[in-house]
This record gives sequence, structure tokens and C-alpha cells, in this order.
Amino acid sequence: QDLRSKPRHHDEMFFIVIHQSFELWFKEILHEVELLESCIRKNEVSRVLKVFKRINAIVGCLIQQIQLLGTLTPQEFSGFREALGTGSGFQSVQFREVEFAFGLRDPWFFQFFKKFPSELERLEKRCARPSVYDLLLESLDRQGYQVPEVVLKRDFGQPYVMNDAVVQVIRDIYNKPEENYHLVLLFEAMIDLDTLWSNWRSVHILMVSRTIGAQEGTGGSAGAKFLESRLPLRFFPEVWEVRNANWSNE
Repeated sequence: QDLRSKPRHHDEMFFIVIHQSFELWFKEILHEVELLESCIRKNEVSRVLKVFKRINAIVGCLIQQIQLLGTLTPQEFSGFREALGTGSGFQSVQFREVEFAFGLRDPWFFQFFKKFPSELERLEKRCARPSVYDLLLESLDRQGYQVPEVVLKRDFGQPYVMNDAVVQVIRDIYNKPEENYHLVLLFEAMIDLDTLWSNWRSVHILMVSRTIGAQEGTGGSAGAKFLESRLPLRFFPEVWEVRNANWSNE
């Protein structure tokens, strides 16, 4: 929290504190993910739901928090922006790790951590592990739902590819909620998280647009344009895909 702007700019502290609090919440989400993974491996659906509820509440808090940055005018932000140097959201290893943990994996991001070996190692290890979604699909298979072997044995380091058979498994569960309504509630909690994460992205885009417009982001990123390219991404693609079914004939 040592201010670098010269002359010292009042709003630099505001900007720093908000971003540091983001990092604290990302740390807490990753802490909750550890419990989430443990509960999934034990097929404890009720506890999995409880952990999702807390993570969703945290992301809701982040949505509110990022809007605070909208109180910066372009003139105020420009008063300390140069002091940020090459600092960029790309450098948040915890944010990237949260996305990796829930299944959004892209080795392209490794390049931004080459100068930080310990952080790069964290991401590489996370990328080699099954995601929360991978573990959930394994859990479904253990509970008697037939998840294809090609999905269960996939290379976790590569982006997830949607599978029609998995879509059908999830659709069948929705079609017979009386057999395991806890799973229906779990799928809805997963959709809640994806929705909240997408809302966070949307608010972030608007905040960046109102502060720097279409200019490049700090550190040379594409700014709002890059953020918009991430907006369509989803953690749990098949849970969304079942929404495209013709339910009227069921």
C-alpha cells in the first residue's frame, strides 16, 4: 500500500485496497474449493451444495465490490495510472487459479507467469488436476450414472470439450427429479455460480469501459475487448446445454 504516484494521488489508495481485497476473496474461494473437492470425492451432495452456496455468496460480494471502481472518473484514474507500471489483472495467479479450478483452462496464460516460477508452478499443478467439474462428473459415474470413459479419462490439462452423452445424463436427472432431487439442486447451484461469474465479467467490462474506454489495458492487454472475449465462457457447459432441449415433449 505504498503509493507510487508523483505527485501523490488520493485515489491510488482506493484502487489498491479494492484490488487487494479481491485477492483476499480469491484466496478464500480457493480455500473453499479444497473442501468442495473433498466433499465431491465422498459423494456428499448436501455438503457440496453448502459449499457452492458460500462460494456463490462470495462472488456476489465481488460483483458489488468491483462496482466501487466505477466511482473513479477517467481523469482521476489517469492521475495515477502510470504508477501502476506493467501491472495487470493477467498477473493475478489466484484469479487464474480459480478459473482453472472450475474448468476454464488455457495454457496461453502461462506466459504471463514465466518470471514468477512459484506462481507458474501453482498454475501448472492446478492445470494437471481434475477440475471441480471433472470431479462432479466422476461422482455422477460413481452414483450409477453412466459418464463416458472418454470424459473420465481425458487430459485435464486441455480445455474441456462438451460431450453429448453427458448432456443426456444430466437431462435424465432433470427429467426424474424424484429419484435424486439433490442433484437437480446441485445443477442449479452450478448454474448460479456460472451466472454470477458471468455477471462479474459484465460489470468488470462496464467498469473498464467507463474508466478507460476502448484504450489498451494496463500492462498492454486489450482492455475491454479482451474481457468481452471471455464473456461467453462457462464452467459447466453440459448443464447449460440441457436448456436447449425441447422439454414440452418429455
